[in-house]
Amino acid sequence: MPSLVGSTVAANYLKTTGNFSQFGTRELAFISISVTGLETNYANANSMFSKTVRALQQQAEVYFVGTPASGAVVAIITADTSFNYDSASAGVGSGTGYGLLETALAAGVGSGTFVVTALSASGASIA
Repeated sequence: MPSLVGSTVAANYLKTTGNFSQFGTRELAFISISVTGLETNYANANSMFSKTVRALQQQAEVYFVGTPASGAVVAIITADTSFNYDSASAGVGSGTGYGLLETALAAGVGSGTFVVTALSASGASIA
């Protein structure tokens, strides 16, 4: 059989796009979670960091949580199990922010103003 590489039939064959996170898994979302005091005594039991991670686990399937620094931490969650929209009236994925996740984190922790920002991987960094 002749090769179809380079033809219209196989136009997407052997191509890979950047920021692709579905290799036989759910789509992963890189996020930054910011709140004042997140890094303070983060290794202690029931710290702000500990409460934040537990609250995040109640709202999304968590694959990774980094070490907090300067009031922020990077986390990797599944995109289809998180509140990736701004309000209850918006459809899933229709917003550009994480307003409902921010509200849920604040309620789960009991204090603080949370800011959740979408990140993307590029080169050797996630920003």
